[in-house]
Amino acid sequence: MLARLRAFLAAWRDYPRKEGELIGRRYEVLSLVGMGSYGLAYRCLDRVQQRQVAVKQAKPSKRDVGKRLLERERHILLQLDHPYIPACRDYFEERGSAWLVTDYVEGYTLEELIFEQGCLFGEQEALRFALCLMDRVNHVHERGFVHLDLRIPNVILRNGEIYLIDFGLARRIGDESPGDDGQAAARNKDGLPGGMPASKRSDLHDIGHLMLFMLYSGYTPAPGTGESSWSEELNLTPGMRGILRKLLGKESEGYTETQEFVRDIKQALSE
Repeated sequence: MLARLRAFLAAWRDYPRKEGELIGRRYEVLSLVGMGSYGLAYRCLDRVQQRQVAVKQAKPSKRDVGKRLLERERHILLQLDHPYIPACRDYFEERGSAWLVTDYVEGYTLEELIFEQGCLFGEQEALRFALCLMDRVNHVHERGFVHLDLRIPNVILRNGEIYLIDFGLARRIGDESPGDDGQAAARNKDGLPGGMPASKRSDLHDIGHLMLFMLYSGYTPAPGTGESSWSEELNLTPGMRGILRKLLGKESEGYTETQEFVRDIKQALSE
């Protein structure tokens, strides 16, 4: 009974703000964009600058943990300066919550392009897309950080340009990757050892999965066939197979630096 009451109180405290509500006396809620374990994201109108912004709220029920995560995201964004990575515009605390304001990128996520728009990506398209995305990822790495959440909902295509969003899980290279309770996790989301220093390898591993989503967009299984591995189902060139094996294979056999991956993409595109 006590556990159910606590869950109810947490849900009540974290109830999303309604359309038209003002946050920080400045940001008018237009819509709820998404809700995660530690935060809620809104599309808002900045009444001062008369433009749309993204406003992320640390869930009140998460208390100091949620605030620390949002503060870390703010710290990282302030050190990134790239035209295709949303910039931090404001940060404040109000009514028991911390709030982070960034640029709002209006476009289609890679997830929406594949599963809602029905876009098909061949091998060459996937390679070119990955090469462009790596410009953004390499910038993050050069500034000393890793994204750690390079999934298809966090990559947006707008007017032919690729944007990288949501740095909620990003960390400085070498920092440990904590679990939900702030402690080191046994294993991370990719099945790689958790609690290990955050490295570029994790981002590259994520991009391997992202590329698989793109390549599977045009895949149709033969009738009566069971599920197999990507290496058996997808008809790929040797160059692409080699790239994916390095991205998704054993850590000791994979890429450790972004430039190695970029070099192989360019080689595959030239063949």
